[in-house]
Amino acid sequence: MGFSTIIDILSATIIGGIILLNLLKLNENVYQAEVTTMLDVNLQVEVVNVANVIESDFNKIGYCADPENINDLSKVTVADTSLIKIVYDIDKDGDYDTVYYYVSSTDLLNGTPNPRDRILYRQVNSEIPFMVSNRIVDFNLKYFDSIYDTLTTPLASPGLATYIKIAFRVEDPYAYDQQYNEAYWRRLTVTAKNLKRN
Repeated sequence: MGFSTIIDILSATIIGGIILLNLLKLNENVYQAEVTTMLDVNLQVEVVNVANVIESDFNKIGYCADPENINDLSKVTVADTSLIKIVYDIDKDGDYDTVYYYVSSTDLLNGTPNPRDRILYRQVNSEIPFMVSNRIVDFNLKYFDSIYDTLTTPLASPGLATYIKIAFRVEDPYAYDQQYNEAYWRRLTVTAKNLKRN
């Protein structure tokens, strides 16, 4: 009778240990899911904020509050794969303003563990550049003419750009489990009502 009691105690200990290990593993999985979800939510908020800034500017390309000042000059003055200068009346004073989007090199953020992150800047006229995001990994622009033919970059004549495709990807500066969470956004064709059609 004593032998079967020892076997029962050992069996219960082994089963209890297996259950305890499963609970610890479950706790680890829940923690990992919570951290990943929190990082994903932060990235989605970052994507929405960056997209709102970009869309607000790109939807107004060529706009001028004073109809007398509207002209046929190019509303895209510089166009390359990762930088663009657009023109519109930001402050609605009747004069055109220039908005310049560009990204920094990866060296500028060498203090973060992510080797790919860069800063996306937005500069209005000659003001100090505004940092739109410091999590940008890719910022790509493609340009199309009025019949949707792809234009090669950098554009020698930016005025030929009738449609613009915008895409960007953001990543967390810190990795979790040796992986950087990422989020991607793109807008297939951006065109403004006042962008010159060729």
